[in-house]
Amino acid sequence: MSLGEKIWYRWLKRPYILAVEEKVNDSKVMPVVFLHGLASSSHVWDPVLDAMDGLAISNRRLTVDLLGFGESPKPDWLAYNTDDHARMVIATLVRRRVKKAVLVGHSMGCLIAVRVARLRPDLVKQLILYEMPLYSGLPDKRTYRIRLNLYFKFYERVIAYRPIFKGPGVGKAQKFAERVFGLKITDQTWRPFIKSLKHTIMQQTTSEDLKHIKAPMDVIYGSRDRVVIKGKTKALFGEDATNIQSYTVKASHNVSKKASLFIAQRIQAAVNGETL
Repeated sequence: MSLGEKIWYRWLKRPYILAVEEKVNDSKVMPVVFLHGLASSSHVWDPVLDAMDGLAISNRRLTVDLLGFGESPKPDWLAYNTDDHARMVIATLVRRRVKKAVLVGHSMGCLIAVRVARLRPDLVKQLILYEMPLYSGLPDKRTYRIRLNLYFKFYERVIAYRPIFKGPGVGKAQKFAERVFGLKITDQTWRPFIKSLKHTIMQQTTSEDLKHIKAPMDVIYGSRDRVVIKGKTKALFGEDATNIQSYTVKASHNVSKKASLFIAQRIQAAVNGETL
């Protein structure tokens, strides 16, 4: 990091601007912003974009590489907590002159989208949350406690792991992580990965944020997902959560073809008839 960058970002706490791939079919229709999951990139949304083309949805699309991943900056000094991620997303949307948008999140991207909606409700028309790993504020059920305990033990082992990114076994390990968990981890993304896992997913702010959001939300679960705890809307989000609708598709914890079509249909419903 140069002295100028250190002064601007670390000392003055100016936000980083994230890498974005943007496609504009109709600038007058409500824009859609896509936030990927942990250790992924904006390309995870390619099947959804294809499905949107198939449905002839014309609008402005912004697929974002979150802080620490893809082509976005990867500073090693940040905590990579929910506020760090959300602050960079907000700064990027402001730089791109996005006034109001539909936010679509996958996994950790859901947690960040919810935080953005809490901090800047004026920027968010609707949230579409696919495979949101909600771990706090859950009902006191024995099955939930057991699963959370298992998840957190596994996550703690991952955080304590010291990977080697050189040698003959690296390729196999990376392929395994990508195939089983959908994680694309390199020596550059390892630190953002474990910090985001610890400070955004394990120490999440989402359950409290959800109580303050008035925008409509579509929460989509995968019937085969073993990472996310699913439940009835009122049980998970409270009796007053009339702005939240939940759905289930046949999918595991990835953006599958079937899930992509359903997500595209929910996006179509969100942007239908909405002009700027």
